[in-house]
Amino acid sequence: MPSIAASFVRSAVLALGIAASTAAANIVNGSFESGVAYPLGQLGNPNHPGTPTPWFATVNSPDLYDNTSADGYGLGGHFVYQNMFQGMVAHHGNRFIGFAASTAFGGFTEAFAQTTSPLTAGTLYTMSAAIAADDTGRGQANFGGPFTGRGEVNVLLNGNLIGVFTQNTLSLTWETRSFSFIAPAASSYTFEFIAQLSPGIPGRPPESSYIGLDGITLVPTPGAAAVLGLGGLLAARRRRAA
Repeated sequence: MPSIAASFVRSAVLALGIAASTAAANIVNGSFESGVAYPLGQLGNPNHPGTPTPWFATVNSPDLYDNTSADGYGLGGHFVYQNMFQGMVAHHGNRFIGFAASTAFGGFTEAFAQTTSPLTAGTLYTMSAAIAADDTGRGQANFGGPFTGRGEVNVLLNGNLIGVFTQNTLSLTWETRSFSFIAPAASSYTFEFIAQLSPGIPGRPPESSYIGLDGITLVPTPGAAAVLGLGGLLAARRRRAA
């Protein structure tokens, strides 16, 4: 027969796993597939953000690409930016966001955000997304181009940096990035995604970058949460036994 301790461990892991799994994913419309981005007549205005709800622009004006051209820049690319992301197919569905970080005008960046439903404080979450970059040197100078770098994306939670989607290794190619963080106790949770210049390397300074982001997900990590919680339960059991 299994020992009482072994039974306790199995029960504890099961309970913690169930509890962690109830910390539901929180990002909504992570592939930007629903909602209106460009009301009639505003596509082509680089000062109008293409952030369908519940997303909203926080700095300047991120752009929405829609491979069907129904509501966003199609496979012809962003014509205002010399056809940026021309021929680029979304990683998931038909849509993705393009946004820039530039050395022009003394330096500027673009960013967008979403306020989610509450997280479970103390739970380990994993944030993932697909990232791409158009580093082909296109992009109008009066809007921050040309873009020649493969930038990164800083992710902030309530204004605090929690992770980075690191730069691409290939041009115009989707690559998956992820990181994990422990949710803090807070009254609300706003995630902000901020475009960054390409990381500088010896002999080459950071470069202006135009970045694509798609398929953003946020999910709890039950296994890790269970292991962390199990340690506390076992410690408490040892104290009681002593």
